Amino acid sequence: MSDSPKYYRPYLDSLHSHCWDDRCAVYHVDSGDSHLLDKLDLTVLQQIGSQPVTSGDLVSKIKPLFEGDSYQYIEALLINFEKLGLVEVIDGKLSS
Repeated sequence: MSDSPKYYRPYLDSLHSHCWDDRCAVYHVDSGDSHLLDKLDLTVLQQIGSQPVTSGDLVSKIKPLFEGDSYQYIEALLINFEKLGLVEVIDGKLSS
């Protein structure tokens, strides 16, 4: 059991995206909100599915695409995604 929070997207079909070069527009059907992300951020978001993942899980998946300290970047990105309503969080201490 990990103390790290786990993140998931409960409604996988509720996000629609379109990219131009390195910028992507993401439309969240349930909220009606649109968000502008860069392509790397969208890639991270797409790696989060209905099965909860930790920031460490995501770092392992995207490390080849990333330059620099990916762990801190992913941590901050996940917090931002949660604030935007794009992902939900499960406290790792409570989940099995």
